[in-house]
Amino acid sequence: MGCWDLNERPEFSITPSEPTQVLPPRPPAGSGAVVTVGRDRHPYRFIKWLVALVVIALLAVVAAIVDQTFRARAEKDIAATIAKSIGANASTVGVTIHNLPFLGVLVTDELQGIDTTISKATVDRDDTTVTFRDVDIHANGIRHAREESQAVAETMSATGRIDWSELSRLAGGKVTYNDDTGETGRVAIVTVLGARVDVSITAVPGVKTTSRRVTLSSPSASLDDIPIPDVLLKPILDGITSRFTLPDLGNLHYESLKATSQGLDFSLVGTGVKLSDLTGR
Repeated sequence: MGCWDLNERPEFSITPSEPTQVLPPRPPAGSGAVVTVGRDRHPYRFIKWLVALVVIALLAVVAAIVDQTFRARAEKDIAATIAKSIGANASTVGVTIHNLPFLGVLVTDELQGIDTTISKATVDRDDTTVTFRDVDIHANGIRHAREESQAVAETMSATGRIDWSELSRLAGGKVTYNDDTGETGRVAIVTVLGARVDVSITAVPGVKTTSRRVTLSSPSASLDDIPIPDVLLKPILDGITSRFTLPDLGNLHYESLKATSQGLDFSLVGTGVKLSDLTGR
């Protein structure tokens, strides 16, 4: 069995994992030598970044103000164009452009969407003149937005109302709301077989999409509380609906009509709708 000599020291080899930095000796006191100490430049770097951030923020604010200014001007111009086409005051037309940023239209020639509200719009198309009330229009994906005559909305929807007085003018007889059912209109016809008599007709209003003609379905009629047979009622209804045609709005089609206490509420939908079809320009 071997013995370990306690007087013999083992040899160790130390291999540093990275180079050892050797510092210069500190000069003795009173030698007049100057020791240069590197200054920390991090505070100056932070100030530079802070200034850059402030400049970027100011530029963003200026850009937002400019963008909003041009947006407001465009909305005002569109409202004025619509008002002129329907014979209304521009203050009664509200326009909101949806596009972030708005000035992106200068590059894409497109707008994401436009919402329009019109309190009163008189539309004159093909010898048909109708006054609409409380119109709301939503247009999405407007292409060729920088050229009014070429602008086209990918999709568009609209709602509004035709007052009973306007319906009476179109029908050539008094049209009122039927309080009994809540969804029909009452029409008073004053010409039957050349004589002026009052005929009371109750029917559910609708609209034919292709012809834009108002329909009166499920009709019932009476003369001095005496029911009128269907065979006599049909020509009377045909005479009313022949005058009951709504204006042509291009690819924006009439979808539905519903009677309310204020008039006939209507809805329209369309794709590929030219904005010039609405303004008539």
